[in-house]
Amino acid sequence: MSTVAPAWWWSTAHAPGAIAVAHLEGDARIIEGVLRTLTGKDAPRTGEVAWRRFGTIDDGVIARTSNQHALLMPHGGTRIRELLDARLAELGARAPTGYESARASWPEATDSIERAMLNTLACAASPLAIDLLAAQPARWRNQPAQNFTPATQPLCTPRDLRLRRLITPARVVVTGPANAGKSTLLNALAGRAVAIAHHAPGTTRDAVAARINLAGLVVDWFDTPGVRADMDPIERAAAELAARALACADMVIELTAPGLGWHAIAGAPTALRMRVLNQSDRSDAAACPERAGADLVISAHTGAAIDKLVACVRDSLVPPTDIADPAPWRFMDGLPALPTAASA
Repeated sequence: MSTVAPAWWWSTAHAPGAIAVAHLEGDARIIEGVLRTLTGKDAPRTGEVAWRRFGTIDDGVIARTSNQHALLMPHGGTRIRELLDARLAELGARAPTGYESARASWPEATDSIERAMLNTLACAASPLAIDLLAAQPARWRNQPAQNFTPATQPLCTPRDLRLRRLITPARVVVTGPANAGKSTLLNALAGRAVAIAHHAPGTTRDAVAARINLAGLVVDWFDTPGVRADMDPIERAAAELAARALACADMVIELTAPGLGWHAIAGAPTALRMRVLNQSDRSDAAACPERAGADLVISAHTGAAIDKLVACVRDSLVPPTDIADPAPWRFMDGLPALPTAASA
């Protein structure tokens, strides 16, 4: 008999209401034991709907929708929800994976993979995710049965994790010396004035963030204060915030301009890195020493090579080969695991 703890989650908002709806899902015998302990009576049989008292907490309806799933519908007070959460936790219930909670959300779906896909599609941040997610049910159905093994924990390949940046935006942190043009670049990419841009050093005195669409890939873009020797206390506090952003960055862009040099920047050890020379429209840009160390040369002011920067950041975070690969994508924890060779 399975000993995996049953999953417990709410499908109604955590707000006062007449009725709340919760899901209990797992091995049939374990569910029946939990419901028997909670209510003091036998669990309803599959297909039955019964009125039950939930201990001393509340009363309500239990609908046994399948052998492995039951709906609990108490009154919708927030305190009742909290007490039931605590009681179900005592009885061994756990928060579900996204895959489990998707099962009850899309009754029109053909199977569990399609339900998981629709659940993910509803919250995917990037337009590039749409066609790829839509293709997944067919790709998973076409896999031979012997390719699957039960997934009791996250078993993602590097490709799976890179593609998940289409669902949850990656963090791109731009850093460098004062007057490198970081704020001008952010405004150019966002298409609006997100950060104050000025030639005076120290104009950006706090970390600024914006969600930006980079030709189909949505990222969270962080513009950090310029690094300089005579920072005031406000700037130093902002620099500490920037250091925290760097510590969890998926990509670090070191931005500089002619005459400002390259600054060694610490960051997440696994973060992708790119060196970008800005202000290519200046007369001294062609011969400046910074040019030799740059991966890309742009002008945030005129827009020169901005499209190349966008493509480079997008394709570094989510390589086109990952998107083009016809293998199934494990886009959500809880999906069946495939052999490593099936998805590099």
